[in-house]
Amino acid sequence: MTEEQELDSSEASEDKNWKAMREENKALKEKLEVFEEQAKVTVFKDAGLDTTQGIGKAISQVYKGDLNVEAIKTFAAEEYGVTTETDVGQQDGIREEIQDSQNRLTNITKNSVVDSFQTDDLVEAIKQSEQKEGDVRSSMRLKLAAIEEAKKNS
Repeated sequence: MTEEQELDSSEASEDKNWKAMREENKALKEKLEVFEEQAKVTVFKDAGLDTTQGIGKAISQVYKGDLNVEAIKTFAAEEYGVTTETDVGQQDGIREEIQDSQNRLTNITKNSVVDSFQTDDLVEAIKQSEQKEGDVRSSMRLKLAAIEEAKKNS
């Protein structure tokens, strides 16, 4: 009988060990998945792709190959026609175009800003510009200023 009790107690301790090993294995698998995801994000970032939006996100969800920069760039180029070098150049071109547009808009705004006049000064300026021959632009600008002043005052 003592041998039977010893076998039962040793089986119980082995069951506890297996349970602890399974739990530890599960915890380690979860940590490994987190590290793999972080590594994937880092490698995709190094390849020039953003895994949170756009084509980078789509490629990261589909890609199942090796996690190295060259393999990802090759996959993106072959499957989706994405080359990170040209995309960066296009973004630089877009930035330059936006800057040029902003400069033009600033110039237009400077040239079309209505001068601030007192009401009496504005009426007098309109009369003077109408007396001058061919100065329609100034006359219109001053009339628009008068309209804006009227809107502000009412």
